[in-house]
Amino acid sequence: MSNHQEQIIAAAVGKVAEPILGAAFAKPRGATTAAIGGGVITGAIGAKKVGDQTKGAEAAGIVLGNPGAVAVTATSLVTMQVKVSMMGQIKEIAEVLSSVPLAEIDSLEVKRMGAAGVMEISSHGSTFKLEGKAGDMKEFASTFDRAKASG
Repeated sequence: MSNHQEQIIAAAVGKVAEPILGAAFAKPRGATTAAIGGGVITGAIGAKKVGDQTKGAEAAGIVLGNPGAVAVTATSLVTMQVKVSMMGQIKEIAEVLSSVPLAEIDSLEVKRMGAAGVMEISSHGSTFKLEGKAGDMKEFASTFDRAKASG
């Protein structure tokens, strides 16, 4: 596990109204491919994936950060825009982008794709994917499941 969760929670103090139960560094699926590139075509494919995920999230009433983070509180799924250091550490929460009641999230699942994790979220009939570290995302999904079951 990385220490992104602790960094996000610390950076969110005073910006998120409720205590954060869990958090993960997460970007729209395709963001890494778009950034790394490997050529014009690869970069364009990544950018298209990012656009598709962003549209899916918007249809669900959720705004994604890139780079971004997701957090779960006792009542909500929260998305944030984050600032990251050159070494990959979360420096600050630039903006809280959306907060959606847990009851409005139909499903949240994490799958491993190579070394990365892919989180698929469904809400209001729309689905979108985020990418990040598999272990962090699996831990986040477990926390989300417990919070949703408690609510």
